Amino acid sequence: MDVNPLLSVYRANDPYEQLISAILAIESQPKLDLQAKKAEQERLKGVMNDFDSKLSALHSLLKTLTDPLAQPFQSKSATTSATEFTVTASDTASPGTHTLEVRRLASADTRISKQYTSGGTSLRSFFDTNGAQTFTIRVASPTDTDPNNRVDIQVTVNPTGTTDEEILNEIATAINNAFQAAVDAGTIKADERAYASVINETSSTARLSLRSGKTGFTYRLEFVDSAAGLLTTLELNNNVVATGTGGGQVKYVGTSETDSELNSQFVLDGLTLYRDANRVTDALTGVTLEFKQVSTAPAEFTIAPDVENIKAQIEDFIQKYNDVLTYITGKSKVDGATETRGDFAGDPVFSGLRFTLRNEVVRKVNGQPTEGPHYITDLGITINNDGTLSLTDESALLAAVERNPQAVESLFSGSDGIATRLLTLLEAYVKTGGIIDQRQNTIESSIRRLDDRIAALEDQLARREEQLRAQFARLQETIALFQGQQQFLGGFLFGGGTLF
Repeated sequence: MDVNPLLSVYRANDPYEQLISAILAIESQPKLDLQAKKAEQERLKGVMNDFDSKLSALHSLLKTLTDPLAQPFQSKSATTSATEFTVTASDTASPGTHTLEVRRLASADTRISKQYTSGGTSLRSFFDTNGAQTFTIRVASPTDTDPNNRVDIQVTVNPTGTTDEEILNEIATAINNAFQAAVDAGTIKADERAYASVINETSSTARLSLRSGKTGFTYRLEFVDSAAGLLTTLELNNNVVATGTGGGQVKYVGTSETDSELNSQFVLDGLTLYRDANRVTDALTGVTLEFKQVSTAPAEFTIAPDVENIKAQIEDFIQKYNDVLTYITGKSKVDGATETRGDFAGDPVFSGLRFTLRNEVVRKVNGQPTEGPHYITDLGITINNDGTLSLTDESALLAAVERNPQAVESLFSGSDGIATRLLTLLEAYVKTGGIIDQRQNTIESSIRRLDDRIAALEDQLARREEQLRAQFARLQETIALFQGQQQFLGGFLFGGGTLF
């Protein structure tokens, strides 16, 4: 590149430079031809990448449709008009209608001490007499091998405060620290710990409150009192529901899941059930119930095939199938008027795929129930003239799903199902080292060879330019010499000079 603009102007007007440029332009034609071929290969590479993307999208969906664990056509939906509870259903839920009445919500086990005068000193007197106290709070920590496992958390208290409220706060802090240490050590899970606090019912009174981390009878609190009976003094461990200024249980803990008021209580299809939580997943297979409030009357909920989700799966299949078919069709066209051929025209591997796809989609699926569906058209899907698909009758799809959702699924995922056939067909194209990979590798190899040839020609042209410049430089020197001799002879002949 010329850095001197005056030199650039000179070269542009120099007839020798113009001649060099003309010669190089002629001799550069093979390089331009190679660059055009490379551009064409780059374009074909883009075409193949686009086709690979569309085939891979369809292939990925087909793998989902045929996955026995995914079961995309077995999805269920749950509906209810009730406001007291919500219900959701998984694929494993059985269709049907049920009645539910929520009679009680689950609660955390909450214990309160008796009421103390905030400024009183009765607790100070207790500790002055008895010294430090150690007691145990037992909480549930179920494991896979022992669902009834319980853990003892020891709490030691030696308060320094003077008033009853100050000492109650120190007891609450000691309890909370003991539980946090158990969580940090991995002895219990964070949501299994209990929490202590001090509640002021009035400006001059205080109570100690202790609450379990989770709801239900399983997560009830149990106690082992200190040697001097601190918990008994507090009335925190009273085995009765607290009344007035006394301490004890906020809700009746009971002796089992059926008599404990800590458990939720509900009536499902006439059967009374009890659970630790307000979220119940084990009453009906594949159904989750979430209790919000107590019912005023029994309400119904219905489990049915999730037609909207199944419809979305069908439409997704149609879209991805149509994308592939339309792309092949567009690339296989031959325009006689313009004498242009599509990239797949005359290519039996790709243009043949289009016909195979159409045949596999439209032919009968074997192994289906007598009542069907046997063909993709039995789902309200129309096969258009160009081979693409359209969902034109949603009522037919709805009827097929409601009649037998398993049969709809097997139409696609069975051993002779549509998705199974297409998956086998496309595997040869999209797998590693498959047809698409081979075509892409061939194109990449061609581009690399063209790059090498272009680079070689560029080196050759650079050397040719140097050769031409050297030749013209010598020519210019020879011309300059002749011109000098001519001027000398002219001056001698016409100027009266002498040679000797």
